[in-house]
Amino acid sequence: MAMPSIKFTKAVPGVRRRVYVLGVTSMVTALGQIIGFLVMLSLVLRPEHQDNQVAWMCVGIAVITSFYLALTGRLLFLFHERRYEETKGPEWMWWFGTLGVVIFNACLVVWFILLPDPIPGSICALAVVLYLLFFKFAKDDVKFLRDDAEKSGNDDEIVPVIRTTSYALASPSAGSPSAK
Repeated sequence: MAMPSIKFTKAVPGVRRRVYVLGVTSMVTALGQIIGFLVMLSLVLRPEHQDNQVAWMCVGIAVITSFYLALTGRLLFLFHERRYEETKGPEWMWWFGTLGVVIFNACLVVWFILLPDPIPGSICALAVVLYLLFFKFAKDDVKFLRDDAEKSGNDDEIVPVIRTTSYALASPSAGSPSAK
């Protein structure tokens, strides 16, 4: 019975590392996109380059990406605090935020393909791939970590350690943590 819990404890750090790496990378990408679209917004609001369609697109993508950035930050915070059960609440909002960012960036890829400059389309296509990759792994890893936390929380082998630790903290004269 001890083998499955050892297997889970060895698998969890790799899962957490993958979520952190992809999450931080997608957050940096989202932040870069927000800054880029705000710079574009400042350029199209000049009187000589007034373009309302591009201005509204920049505002929309900046708001949606900010929403995604906040939800991803919250999700990574819950991972860091190991509060996996609390991810059930914001998880569906994060799904919708990811869906919005992916669809908006995919539309921008199509829009930027019509331009002679390939850089904006490439950046949006790379962002779509990165957001989808993070979504794929984080969606599965949230479930895995939540299930692992439930299994380890209900495991009989962990209960005496928790009781011993709480007993040792409650009575400093108990001596060793293994004393009851």
